Amino acid sequence: MSYWQLVFLQSKVNSGAYDGDRLPRQNWSWPQQTWFQERLRYIRKRHYVVKPKDRPRLELVAARDSEYEQKKATQTDRVQGDRQWSASDA
Repeated sequence: MSYWQLVFLQSKVNSGAYDGDRLPRQNWSWPQQTWFQERLRYIRKRHYVVKPKDRPRLELVAARDSEYEQKKATQTDRVQGDRQWSASDA
């Protein structure tokens, strides 16, 4: 008789001895602060999902601009706005 035949003969379905219901319960929780969770947070902060209107089932992942680039763009816009304000005053 093969190993698997013995397993199935001894299973609960086939009225075999089974004490799996009496095993002690073990409470546990998911690991916290793992590398994978930190990486997922990092990627979610750095990327966003783009859904094209013409293809609603398609999802593209695009990188967000870095904080440095965003600050630089904001400062450039602010300087150009100030220049336009000064030019219109003159």
